Amino acid sequence: MTSQTAVRVGPQEPSDADAIAAVLAGDPSNFAVLVRRHNQTMFRACRAVLRNDQDAEDAVQTAWINAYRALASFRADAAFRTWVTRIAVNEASSRLRAHRRFAEVPLEEATMEHTADPEQAASTQELGRLLERELDALPEGMRVVMVLRDVLELDTAETAACLGIEAENVRVRLHRARHLVARRLAESASEPAGAATAEVWRFEGDRCARVLAHVMARITAGPDGREPR
Repeated sequence: MTSQTAVRVGPQEPSDADAIAAVLAGDPSNFAVLVRRHNQTMFRACRAVLRNDQDAEDAVQTAWINAYRALASFRADAAFRTWVTRIAVNEASSRLRAHRRFAEVPLEEATMEHTADPEQAASTQELGRLLERELDALPEGMRVVMVLRDVLELDTAETAACLGIEAENVRVRLHRARHLVARRLAESASEPAGAATAEVWRFEGDRCARVLAHVMARITAGPDGREPR
């Protein structure tokens, strides 16, 4: 399945593979291409785990530095987007454990308390905010799976690889998460939720620029990405 949310590469932009090759050849400025292209994906993955915008932004910055330091280990047998998303999920999960807020919720116990029309666009944005609220109400295991599958549109195998779980576990969590969210949205909205997924946890403007500036300052400071003392 072709991802509708995958970032399109313009005719003047290097592909992920070309940008990676340039970085590994000694030109770290090309890493900015990767950061700009996949920043929103990284943020959404971290936000799904941490449920806090600022914590997610901090995790994204660290995840990008981790990705830069491990770039030579990247193998093209997987998409760079999948590889870097796994790094983001790992960083966010590590922070959650450090905050002593990480807990696996058994699935059987889980409970939940494209248009130019301005009016329809406003309605879609509002539904997006409702969807964000319902995603935040999901148990972590379901929330992260639903974001990776339905917001980032990774396939089942990619999602399983990012989370280190079995594909069948992904399918079960996704089914239950969709059911819970659909039920809650049906109580508060009449519009289908599909169009609203693009509105979930957008990562643009100043925030995106801030992360890019931070990451590039770190990786250009030295060969290992550490700031000068």
